[in-house]
Amino acid sequence: MKLEEGGQATEIGWEIYRLGRTEDTMQINALTGSVTGSTAAAPRDDAPTPPATPAVSRSTYDAKNSTSPKGGFGDLARKDDQAATGDKAIDAAHDNAGIVVDFYKEVLGRNSIDGKGMQIKSVVHYGKAYNNAYWDGSKMTYGDGDGKFFIPLSLGLDVVGHEMTHGVTEHTSGLAYRGQSGALNESWSDVFGELIEQWSENKGGWGTLQAATGADWLIGEDVMTPGIAGDALRSMKAPGTAYSGDTQPADMAHYKNTSSDNGGVHTNSGIPNKAAYEAGIKIGSDKLAKIWYAANTTFLKSNATFADAAAATIAAAVQLYGEGDVSAAVSDAWKGVGVIAGAKPSPMAPHDPYVAGASARPAEGSMFPSDYKGTFAGLLG
Repeated sequence: MKLEEGGQATEIGWEIYRLGRTEDTMQINALTGSVTGSTAAAPRDDAPTPPATPAVSRSTYDAKNSTSPKGGFGDLARKDDQAATGDKAIDAAHDNAGIVVDFYKEVLGRNSIDGKGMQIKSVVHYGKAYNNAYWDGSKMTYGDGDGKFFIPLSLGLDVVGHEMTHGVTEHTSGLAYRGQSGALNESWSDVFGELIEQWSENKGGWGTLQAATGADWLIGEDVMTPGIAGDALRSMKAPGTAYSGDTQPADMAHYKNTSSDNGGVHTNSGIPNKAAYEAGIKIGSDKLAKIWYAANTTFLKSNATFADAAAATIAAAVQLYGEGDVSAAVSDAWKGVGVIAGAKPSPMAPHDPYVAGASARPAEGSMFPSDYKGTFAGLLG
């Protein structure tokens, strides 16, 4: 508080101390909320060193081709840093989960799926010839595929990243699994599945425009239809072209109004996927990852629409990088798919972090609709 000579207060404020390795202070005006001053002290020799974050535990289970494995998981096949088992599907699920954990930690500073060191549980060899993978709120489950449509889905790093990101979304924005919010839920999983794959395969070039433009931006290409070269489950670069019969739209002019698949969550996700791709090749995948992550953790709400997602990612871009080329590229990407036209959307304010269970969340977030034969009708002739 500052006083005039007569004793009348002219400025009221708080002085905030941050204790740790240094004793920093910040002065904040109580009426306007503006920062009026700050000081940074020299490092303290007596401050305790923060404890190291313990490694995230991973457990991978073998369902032995059952859809009702014992205990809901099956037999524990591999844990943490144990040696490989020799079973390709089990080892891929376990190792790929570790890569996803590392990406979220090293690139985004997140400690596991829930941000609090949650144990990673994966179930492999689920069912007989099961052609899907899903997150159910506590674990990832992977089928072996039938050898015709799919090989074991855990072999795809982008598939594992996709499913684990469903978990991240559940613990952050809680995007409801229906309509446009459900399509955004699917899209965010596709985006991070692809970015995790890019990061793992090209750490030296990560974040460069050259790396982003040189990536394939395909989802599931390593596990889908082993007898057909060059196809994928989804294309972020060119939605609707991933395989013969792909019906994903790339813009709002071709939005699918449907009651199936929870309102087309696996179909209309092509629109935000395309926006993410267009932004990524202009700003680089590292900035894309940080912006899309901040949007999911800070700005998006459970009932978000595509327009809300545009506003959230633009707000996140401004928050992280200021108004300029980066935020303009994000805005242009959403304009390009017809979500916003002309002027950018109204500013979006951050919201309180999503509380698990407080709003609708998916019973499961899967790679594609359960009616895969209908989805891929005609693909194999």
